[in-house]
Amino acid sequence: MRRRAAWLIPLPLAVGSWLGAHCLAYWLVSPERTGQMGLHHEHSHAYLGYTPALAVWGLALLVAGLLLCVGQGLRGWPRSRPPVRLFLLLPPLGFAVQEHLERLIGTGGIPSDLVLEPTFVAGMALQLPFALAALLVAHALGTIGFGVGRILARKLAFARRAPGTPFALLRLPAWPNVLTPSVLAPGHGPRAPPAGLRS
Repeated sequence: MRRRAAWLIPLPLAVGSWLGAHCLAYWLVSPERTGQMGLHHEHSHAYLGYTPALAVWGLALLVAGLLLCVGQGLRGWPRSRPPVRLFLLLPPLGFAVQEHLERLIGTGGIPSDLVLEPTFVAGMALQLPFALAALLVAHALGTIGFGVGRILARKLAFARRAPGTPFALLRLPAWPNVLTPSVLAPGHGPRAPPAGLRS
């Protein structure tokens, strides 16, 4: 459960940060403006039509991760931290693979100077600040979910300790078991052997 909570919130945020940096890079430095042809929205960016479905899946993962964090707080487990390596590695690698695949789909080949193109450089430069922002959001969401779980755990513990229904008042007190000696038992122990026989 702790592993799932550690990944369910950060994963959609890391993917969203990489795609957000990609979109901003294409808005800031459009390939058409720099005279580079072959990247057109109707060819290599046709998958952007699935953005609403991806957003719904990402939101579902976020909600599931939040519920798991609340469960951690309820159980009193230590809070899981978002994996920093995910935010350091996934966005730049994902962006680089995405750019190469888009160029391959759009033009049928990958130019050797792709990594030097202004759009690629801008997108790669934006990955770090976007990933850092996503890491902070993942940390904040995990902290909020865990805090809600701790508050619920305290309230549930208080409700268990508080007096319950009026039916609980009708319970008779538990009386201690008092051992009463039998009337046939003598008031002293058995007799000891005479003093002369003791060795």
